Amino acid sequence: MNEKRKAISRREFLKVASLGVAAAGVSTLVAQPALTQTALAAGIRPRTRKQAKEIRVLVVGDPFQFALEKVLDDFTAQTGIKVNLESLAYDALNARLVTSFVSQTPDADVVTVDAMWTGQYFDNRWVISLNDYIKADSDVNLKDFIPEVLYSLNLWRGNFVSLPIAAYGQGVMYRTDVFEKAGLEPPPTDPDKAAGWTWDKYLGIVKQLQGMEMDGTKLYGTVIVGAQPVPIVHMYTQLAASRGVRWFKHFPEAPWDFEPTINSPENVESLKFYKALYELSPAESINYVWFDAGTRFSQGDIGIFFWWTPYFYLVKNDGYMSGTPSKIIDKFAVALLPKLSDDAPQVISNGGWSLGIPSSSAKQDEAWQFIKWACSAGTQKKMGLVKDYNYQFSDFARVSLYQDAELKAIYPYLDTQLKLMQMGNGKISRPPMPIYSTLEAIYGLQINKVLSGAATPEDSLKETDALFRNALTGNFMLPYKLESYDDTLKNARKLIDSLAG
Repeated sequence: MNEKRKAISRREFLKVASLGVAAAGVSTLVAQPALTQTALAAGIRPRTRKQAKEIRVLVVGDPFQFALEKVLDDFTAQTGIKVNLESLAYDALNARLVTSFVSQTPDADVVTVDAMWTGQYFDNRWVISLNDYIKADSDVNLKDFIPEVLYSLNLWRGNFVSLPIAAYGQGVMYRTDVFEKAGLEPPPTDPDKAAGWTWDKYLGIVKQLQGMEMDGTKLYGTVIVGAQPVPIVHMYTQLAASRGVRWFKHFPEAPWDFEPTINSPENVESLKFYKALYELSPAESINYVWFDAGTRFSQGDIGIFFWWTPYFYLVKNDGYMSGTPSKIIDKFAVALLPKLSDDAPQVISNGGWSLGIPSSSAKQDEAWQFIKWACSAGTQKKMGLVKDYNYQFSDFARVSLYQDAELKAIYPYLDTQLKLMQMGNGKISRPPMPIYSTLEAIYGLQINKVLSGAATPEDSLKETDALFRNALTGNFMLPYKLESYDDTLKNARKLIDSLAG
């Protein structure tokens, strides 16, 4: 049997990433001396070691963890390698990893990496490049992965920092019975048939549903996530990115220029829009973290909202991972995210969790075997078929799984989810540059101040811009004098082709 240690309570799942984590990040995020691409790769090349009998794996307490635990014995049966699996809350995981890396104290052989941490972890040589492993292992089937997911979550400076175990986009969830009673057409699920599906249309629907009664329950038009510093940024930046907001003058394309563009007319209008959504949400949602918004929708008093794609299945439960069917389990559907206008490009915020190998691990070959297994189509399908908790895993990164008839019967929204993932660009919505966590802490506080009425959108973004500049200058990112990388989806596809053979 595999040894498994849990360190999570429900409250820990709901904990927001604290300012303490951001502060810890500030002290470790100072830009490193200039490193060439060759030096970066050569300095972290995997080494061959004697076969180990046990590895340590650190995962975050997200839904994929529950499904992974159910199939974990398969890995030991196939390889003879035991797995010591430990799960931690989001803030605890990042703090522990940073502490371990900075102190150069080996803590795990496989670590869960948020897409936002890739730049910091790789540039500091805390994790190794997986390029050599992938190129030598054709059964990884790299081309089965959604390119936009690999680009958004796993690639930094032309290197695979990790592989995805749970990939997320963002989309809309709405009450089908409420829409029918209100005489509203269902939102679109096909980009080719989505004319008129704009944010203004979305807001109009929210206003129409506000105060409506359904089965004796008075509805709120929507629900937002308002807790700072991290959760509010996850929801707000999706809205802002799809309305044309960008963080920097020139990134991720080369040459990198981190001149902030956060204080723009587009962002002022987006922040006003977000406050308008809050005014049509429960007042307490200003303190809602990730799971709170989904849980509120499942209670039956919310008409429509947008959020991460794991909530496409999480809202089926009455409470987080409870396994108890929610009131709306047969009364909701999913749809595409709105756009600014019909002719505007769409940017979906791709995010999620991936597995990487610390440079301090003495068992990198065994760690790679685990990553390859956990991210394989076979293992991911088994995770999706776990019945516990009412089928709670459809965060697939591989195209083949979206086409799997058995999975589609359980998760009927997979066609729509795939289309959302293929419109994703996580490097625009939340740029994974080395001091992202510091900037995120600043941004989240400022957005929250607008919702609370403590600042206007104009004043908030003016202050955000000034604080961004201070942080970027203090970390030698502004002006940026280190080597850039032309980090485009086109170049990501070229790299995938070259490693896939």
